[in-house]
Amino acid sequence: MNEEIDWAKLASALGLSAPYGEYCCGSDDAQRALEQIIGEDALRASVDYYVDCRLGSSLARSVLWRLRPWSAMRRCYEIFKGPETVENRRTAIELLRVVADRRALPWISEFFEDEDSLIQAWGAGVLDQLLFSELVEQEEAEELLRAAEQHSNQSVRERAEFVRGYLRSRAEASKARRDDDGCCSE
Repeated sequence: MNEEIDWAKLASALGLSAPYGEYCCGSDDAQRALEQIIGEDALRASVDYYVDCRLGSSLARSVLWRLRPWSAMRRCYEIFKGPETVENRRTAIELLRVVADRRALPWISEFFEDEDSLIQAWGAGVLDQLLFSELVEQEEAEELLRAAEQHSNQSVRERAEFVRGYLRSRAEASKARRDDDGCCSE
């Protein structure tokens, strides 16, 4: 593993090179670079490794959580959509809960519509984590949150209630901080 990384080539491949040098890079760019360095195939295989509950799967989950690679999100979704066992489909959505970013938001309604009650509940968990981690704004997720509140599955409704309470508490704390800073006083 002493192979040197060709950073210039990687920056160019990620569209970060400019005629005069390179663009300023941020954490999203670093995330994309790590996905390229590790390799999409290896990350997708890590999803399969976790879903198969093999020894070391907890470490694989933690790495995928840290990186949140698009390739892993897509693989979780493919497992959900595929002919896999219901246990594997459930595990893929459970993993997606911690791996997802805003790109997974459109999939949540499909999880709510699945015939399996645990997949529905894990779908609510994906929504919960996206909001809790502030990876999506409440306004972006409002329609899904309302759907969860109206869902036939009690676990989904309970998760929605928990999320609403958390969002209220967070908004109140944010308002209190602003008021304490004097930025909103008359």
